[in-house]
Amino acid sequence: MTNKNKKTIAGIGGPAGPSKQSKQKSEDSQDYSSFKTVLFYCMLIVFLPVITFFLMKAVVLDGFFDMSEVKVNIFSAVGAVVSLHIALGLYIYRAYFGAASSKAPKED
Repeated sequence: MTNKNKKTIAGIGGPAGPSKQSKQKSEDSQDYSSFKTVLFYCMLIVFLPVITFFLMKAVVLDGFFDMSEVKVNIFSAVGAVVSLHIALGLYIYRAYFGAASSKAPKED
């Protein structure tokens, strides 16, 4: 192979570099967006039931109703389970209906 052919082959790959780099940035941006979404829903699934339990127990049930400690704990646990199901439902809804709108068109 001569020097002329080596330069031509190297020249072909040169202009494609920025295109690959912008494609990589686009993929990184999509990955980061997906990570933020999953992190948000994971935190929602973990912390919402805990916060719901203690808020219902301390503020709502102990503050406004005259109930025994066992009943307060039971109703707080039911509230936490309901909030967990709501958070899971939101995540499933987002995963099912949000994926169709966020699909990128295929590039050939």
